[in-house]
Amino acid sequence: MSAPGEMPEGGVPEEEIEREAPRREASATFAVTAPEASEAAIRSAMDPANQSLGDALKLSYRLLQLAILGLLVTFLFSGFQTVQEGFSGVKLLFGRISGEAGQEALVPGLTPFWPYPVGEITVFETRRQVELRTEFWPNTGGKNVTTEQQVEVADGTQPLKPGRDGTVITGDGDLAHVQVLAEYVIEDPVRFLEAVNLEQADRLVRVALQRGVVAAGAKLTLAELVEQREQPAQLVQAEAQHVLDGMASGLRLQRLTMPERSAPFAVRNALGRMQKTKEDAKTAVDRARQGATAALLSAAGPRYDDVLKLIDQYEQALSAGDLEKADALLKQVGERLESKDIAGLASNIVNRARSYQSAIASTLSKELRRIEGLSDTFHQNPKQLARQLWLEAVRSVLLQKEVEVFTLPPDTGMSQLAFGSSPEVMQIRRNAEVQRRKQMRDIEAAMMPAWNLGVRQIMIDKEGRRLDASGEKGFGRENK
Repeated sequence: MSAPGEMPEGGVPEEEIEREAPRREASATFAVTAPEASEAAIRSAMDPANQSLGDALKLSYRLLQLAILGLLVTFLFSGFQTVQEGFSGVKLLFGRISGEAGQEALVPGLTPFWPYPVGEITVFETRRQVELRTEFWPNTGGKNVTTEQQVEVADGTQPLKPGRDGTVITGDGDLAHVQVLAEYVIEDPVRFLEAVNLEQADRLVRVALQRGVVAAGAKLTLAELVEQREQPAQLVQAEAQHVLDGMASGLRLQRLTMPERSAPFAVRNALGRMQKTKEDAKTAVDRARQGATAALLSAAGPRYDDVLKLIDQYEQALSAGDLEKADALLKQVGERLESKDIAGLASNIVNRARSYQSAIASTLSKELRRIEGLSDTFHQNPKQLARQLWLEAVRSVLLQKEVEVFTLPPDTGMSQLAFGSSPEVMQIRRNAEVQRRKQMRDIEAAMMPAWNLGVRQIMIDKEGRRLDASGEKGFGRENK
């Protein structure tokens, strides 16, 4: 033990030790019962422990200072933020936008600033996309089907239902379906943050596009909206941008496309059927024209056009009531058909007519010569010549194959006979009848015209147009 104010063995007064490191409250009490020498020995043994405790406390204090300094540096550097490509932002100092006027927007790169809550850097994408896929498109019921499949199954008996099927009304009062893809940029970040909630930007652009589609649709007809390539998208973009500018949003629509534009699917279905019908009709007309050309070629040959022109002039003359001109043109038609450069069926008919005419002339000439040869005999003995001619006629009749001759004995009196023709003779008669009918059909076919009447030339319950040589009947001419 040492007296107060004395220096202990370590050389540091007890008052200094107590000031440097305040002691905690005693947890134990030592009672000294030994003499003074023993008390001094105990105090000497306790001094190294006190020294170690003081060193530990000093080290802890230094480490605490370093930790506080590190936290302070980390806090200061927490305001630094990297702005990536395609992003922009602004600095907020105590909640207000910081920076020189017109230069508030941040550029990509490392940006130092005060840490939160003193300052804050707000970063956002400068380019985003918005799609309107269902707002103006029929409800597909969750099925992943193409537009063509929807058109194929569309039924006009199932109308579009407001609230379920999206449509837009066009300027001519029709309905249409569209899909819109838009890309917008944040052109003025300051105005954008002042006017728009960052999380509601896409929704705002979507609403502006919907208004743009409605306004643009009211200015276009259905055909213009569906068929024009660029004007509908440009008009929708202009109308939607007008809405965004009116709100001072700082947003600008950079690119807008309309990948799908369609009339109501039931209308397209009916239109497709109509188009197919028109194509089929066009094909039928082409085939009819080819058939007509082939028929004209077979009727009059390559020069059929000359005959058609004369016939058209003949019809015009009949329609105008110029009968003299019609008769003259009819004669020209006949002469043109008999020309040597006319081929086909007309040439065959003319040639057969000429052959028939020659055959008749030859037959009549032969018969005339025969009658002239019998003229002298007739003047000398008329009865004899008549009997001879009658016998020759009977002979020519009886010599025909289909004629059967039956003879009866003389002086048999009245008799009843029942007989039938032989099978050979009956077959000969049938063949002769068939041949006769065939010849009659050929004659009728040769006499029938080889053309078809047009619609305006077909008359119900009365005569129509005919190339009648007499000119007394026909289209445009009254029968008197």
